[in-house]
Amino acid sequence: MNELYLVLTTTPTKKEAKSLAKALLQEHLVACAQIHKIQSLYHWDKRIAIDKEYRLILKTTARNLQYIRDFIAQHHSYEIPQYIEINTHYASQSYEEWVIGTLK
Repeated sequence: MNELYLVLTTTPTKKEAKSLAKALLQEHLVACAQIHKIQSLYHWDKRIAIDKEYRLILKTTARNLQYIRDFIAQHHSYEIPQYIEINTHYASQSYEEWVIGTLK
C-alpha cells in the first residue's frame, strides 16, 4: 500500500483555509494544500443547510496524520470540523518521493 494520504477538511472562509494550509506547510506536516470553493448541503439543527465553503485537500504521509488531526481540532473554527483521511491506492513514484522528501 502507498504511503501517501489525502486529508480533507472544509472551512467557512478562504482566509481560514489559507491560514490552516500555510501553518501546516510551515511545520512540514503537509507537502501540498489545495483550496477549492464549494457549495455544501448538509443536515444541521434539524434542517438542511446550504453554505459556501472552502475544501482543503492536504497531501501527507501516515506519520504526520495524528499531528494534523490535533492541529485541525485545535485551530478549526467549526464546532464539528470535517476531517477525513484517505489512503491513496496509487501515486506515481516520483510524486510520492517528492511528498515524503518535503515532510518532517
